[in-house]
Amino acid sequence: MILTVTLNPSLDKVYIVDDFEVGKVFRPKRMTATAGGKGVNVSRVAALLGAPVAATGLIGGSTGNMIARDVASRGILDRFVRIAEETRTCINVVDQKHATSTEILEPGPVVTEGEIQAFLRTYDELLDECDIVAASGSLPRGLPMDFYCELLRKAKRKGKRFILDTSGAYLKEAIKETPFMIKPNEEELSQVSGETTSDVLSCASVLKSFREQGIHLPVLTMGKDGCLAALSDGVYRFSAPPIEVVNTVGSGDSFVAGVAVALSRGLGEVDAITLGMACGMANTQFLETGMISRELVDEFRSAVTFEKIANY
Repeated sequence: MILTVTLNPSLDKVYIVDDFEVGKVFRPKRMTATAGGKGVNVSRVAALLGAPVAATGLIGGSTGNMIARDVASRGILDRFVRIAEETRTCINVVDQKHATSTEILEPGPVVTEGEIQAFLRTYDELLDECDIVAASGSLPRGLPMDFYCELLRKAKRKGKRFILDTSGAYLKEAIKETPFMIKPNEEELSQVSGETTSDVLSCASVLKSFREQGIHLPVLTMGKDGCLAALSDGVYRFSAPPIEVVNTVGSGDSFVAGVAVALSRGLGEVDAITLGMACGMANTQFLETGMISRELVDEFRSAVTFEKIANY
């Protein structure tokens, strides 16, 4: 089973408008509201691929109840810990006419020490039921900056592979505990490594150094340009043909879901990254965040190509 961790989930609302401008009034052409947060998106895509998934994290209030109902309705096991404060709402205004996306992200609740300990007890129990942990996103107020380090240590003690998708100081701290996989973008890669990453080869060098430190699968995501991944025999570049997109939000989470499902099924590194790429591409074809179809995944999977760009 795959366990996803979303410590700062949200109710994600997407509004489709034409000619969006600041200071104007708009009536959206379409609107969706779904359970969100990066780990929840991972859960949804993994479940759509047919994998058994449990979702944990922290939810509260009526918004948290909406997230719990949405998660359960998709065949995902609800293992969230309830907290006193209200879960956040995040808004994305998409102007398809001009290919823009404007996001408004609430900071989220404040978590108490008692709620933190309740979550850690639940997390310990869930580790016994899963083989892969995928933890994603920011931390709510009240959690220490190095909280992911604690989750990593617990997972490692029980022999679980830990995929971490976060950024900034959270990622910089957690890298010290060498998660199984990370997936920064170029800016994040430069920040956490302290190295200049001005071209593909310099990025490959940083990924190689992460691999040598013990991170089994360091990946650099590059949006429409694919990704770089340090695999067992060298650094590879994965690419795919350009496609028309509806909404890119959630594509990184879909990538994580694809990799997690592939690993849980015993597939190799190349196949795992390829499935991740295909899921990320499929997500761009839907307005709803963290959404795929198996038919599109199969179609895009066959379009992904890869080449080795650096040896060890």
